[in-house]
Amino acid sequence: MKRPDYRSLNIALGLALFASTITFAQSEKIILKMVPEPNQTVRMKMINEMEMDMSFEGDLPADAASLGPMKMKSRTVFAMTQKVGAPDKQGNVISEMTYDELSSEITMNGQPMQLDDTIGKFTGQKIMATFDKQGEMVDIKIPSEMGLPEEAFKQMMKSLYGNLPKTPIGVGEVATSPLDFAVPIPLPGAPPLKTDGQIKFKLVSLEKDATGRIAKFDQTVDGKVVTNLELPTPNGPAKMSIDFKINGAGDLVMNVDKGVMNSGNSNATFGGKIQMTGESSGTKLPAINLQGTMKITITGSN
Repeated sequence: MKRPDYRSLNIALGLALFASTITFAQSEKIILKMVPEPNQTVRMKMINEMEMDMSFEGDLPADAASLGPMKMKSRTVFAMTQKVGAPDKQGNVISEMTYDELSSEITMNGQPMQLDDTIGKFTGQKIMATFDKQGEMVDIKIPSEMGLPEEAFKQMMKSLYGNLPKTPIGVGEVATSPLDFAVPIPLPGAPPLKTDGQIKFKLVSLEKDATGRIAKFDQTVDGKVVTNLELPTPNGPAKMSIDFKINGAGDLVMNVDKGVMNSGNSNATFGGKIQMTGESSGTKLPAINLQGTMKITITGSN
């Protein structure tokens, strides 16, 4: 079976994070929305650093018995430009998101991994998203050259844009939204992974500077992925069960009036187990135990 392309999965998640800029209603309490104000250009950069320990549980095949525990480290850098146009007669706006920079480094047990040219295909690609006057995403177009499952990616993006708190929030208050979205898996025939949980936003302060009102948030995340999949392999279908949990905390600094994320930092821990069984033989393969940490740093400007 072809091994998962973890970099493609990171790219999909990174795109969702880059799309997640927030704008607010002009009121005493602010309402979170996911698109910047019309007629502006926003630049954002994200650095994703991950460390993951992988071990096996059970009897390994002879050709894999020498592998032992493995440690993977990765560092991925995204830089994007988002251009938001003027509203049309219905109040819809089109947001054009372009990858300006994309780089990735991965080591396994301290040794650099040879990367193919897949990541280079993303540089210069444009994703077009349409938002209505309420800030809801109604359409998205993804270039086929990116090699991502388009329908699954659309559903993930729409879920992310709809997962913010719906109620206004004031300083010192906490708003909760569901962590409920599907992450596409870069494996042929594999359905998206469904993530469940919640995100808490606490508005710490709301101040004004020369560029507008600046909102500062504390944020916590508590989620899980529990699912069963059936995957095609050269030896026939195989079943995969996944049981993962993720917990994290961080902070966000936003320009309320421009709808621009100035900065964001988060740290998370994750862990769980992947179990596979050969459908044709009924053979239970060794379980894979994964434990790791992830750090995300975001900066933005307009």
